[in-house]
Amino acid sequence: MLVYLVYALNFSKGKTKDVVCKNIRVDVLDSSQFQMVKATEIRKRLLGKEFNLIGKPLNEINTSILEDELSQIAAVRNVEVFKTANGTLCVNVEQRIPIVRVFNAKNQSYYIDNEGSILPFRVKLAANVLIVNGNIHEPFAIKPNMSVLSIPDSASRNNLLIKQIFQFARFINSNSFWKAQVSQLYVNNSNNIELVPTVGPHIVLLGNLTNFKNKLAKLELLYKKALPVEGWNKYSIINLKYSNQIVCTKR
Repeated sequence: MLVYLVYALNFSKGKTKDVVCKNIRVDVLDSSQFQMVKATEIRKRLLGKEFNLIGKPLNEINTSILEDELSQIAAVRNVEVFKTANGTLCVNVEQRIPIVRVFNAKNQSYYIDNEGSILPFRVKLAANVLIVNGNIHEPFAIKPNMSVLSIPDSASRNNLLIKQIFQFARFINSNSFWKAQVSQLYVNNSNNIELVPTVGPHIVLLGNLTNFKNKLAKLELLYKKALPVEGWNKYSIINLKYSNQIVCTKR
């Protein structure tokens, strides 16, 4: 058995020496849900002069180098490159998953993914996620792949706010009920944040994002128990700032 395996491996190596790259196949995972990376762009890059892969012998193609190069793309979380005996170079790309898009006070726009990393916004590659905008001042220079979780804990409100926005977005994205209910947050300041729901002509006043889960739990009771009876158009403002109560303003 050992002799056969050694022979088979040597035979396979001998055969691949004569095989050239005839095709490049790129598969992007979750491309139906997110389009942060396009297979056509990856393929175009590999077909370009930088790599010039078509017609190149497979044994001369270093897949590790290709993986390292493609991993430099901000929206790529992981990439695997391998060869097939028929001359096809296969590229499997795992995208970063955006969970919130931020518009800051300088009107700069970027995404934060589910691991807390910054993703640049690209017009042709948009994602349908929670929007957060308003008076947001980041305590860092916005750079691709920087993690908001790496921001030092301090008394700075800006440090705390951007982390809370990420934590809020991660919770919303993981909860099917709230993912369908919440479309936007507007930040007046760190202690005065408004939630814009997808259903109903009202605004929800959250105050700050401290204990936001408790505030959303109160709002969920109101949505499920009271508003179906009283009507979704009855209130213009729902105030969750106060503990153990909900203050509603009639239209």
